[in-house]
Amino acid sequence: MLDVVVRSIYISLAATLIAFTLGALISLLMLATPRRLSGLLVGVFDALVGVPTVVVGLVVYMLIHPGGPLGFLKLLYTPTALVVSQSLVALPIVVTLLYRYFEQLWGDVRELVLSLGAPVGKAYLLMLRESPPALIAVYLIAFSRAIGALGAVMVVGGGIEGLTNVMTTAIALEVQVGNYEYALTLGGVLVVLTVGLSLVARAVGGLVWR
Repeated sequence: MLDVVVRSIYISLAATLIAFTLGALISLLMLATPRRLSGLLVGVFDALVGVPTVVVGLVVYMLIHPGGPLGFLKLLYTPTALVVSQSLVALPIVVTLLYRYFEQLWGDVRELVLSLGAPVGKAYLLMLRESPPALIAVYLIAFSRAIGALGAVMVVGGGIEGLTNVMTTAIALEVQVGNYEYALTLGGVLVVLTVGLSLVARAVGGLVWR
C-alpha cells in the first residue's frame, strides 16, 4: 500500500507543479489582455473546471496512443502520461483562482509601480512577492484536484501494478476483485489527504480572500 500512496503523491506533486507554473504564467498574461478578452478566457477556463476527468484522459490518450500525433514518444501507460493528464485536470482551476486573485491586486500595484517611475514588469514581480499565501492555497487546491482524478489516470495509465497504479485506480481495481478492506483503507487515506489539504488551503487562503 505504501508504494501506491507514495507513487500517487509524487506523480500528483509533479503534475500540480507543471499546472501551477503554466497557470500562473497564463493568469499573468491575461492581465495584460483587453478586459473583454480576459473575461472570455476566464469564462472558458471556468467551464473547463467542470469537464469530467475521463474526457481529459481521452484527449491525452488520443494524442499519445501509438497511432496518435505524439505516439512516437511512447508515453501511454507510463507515469509521464499520468503527470500530463493530471496537469491538464488541475490547470483550469489554477488559472481561474490565480487570475481572479491577481485581478484584485493588479490595478493598485500597477499604479504604484508606474507612479514610482518603474517599468510595468516590476508590477508582476511585486504582485508575486506579496502573494505567497494565495499561491500556496491555490497549489494545495490544485493538488487535491489532481490526486483525485480517477478517469484521466485510468485511461492513460491503465492502473499497472508497480508502474501506473495510484490510489484512485487501485481503489477502483480492488473493488472489482472484491478486496473491499484494502480499497476502503486506500479510500480513507485519500479522503484524509484531500480533505486535510482542502482545510489547510482554506485556512491559508482565508488570510487573503476575506
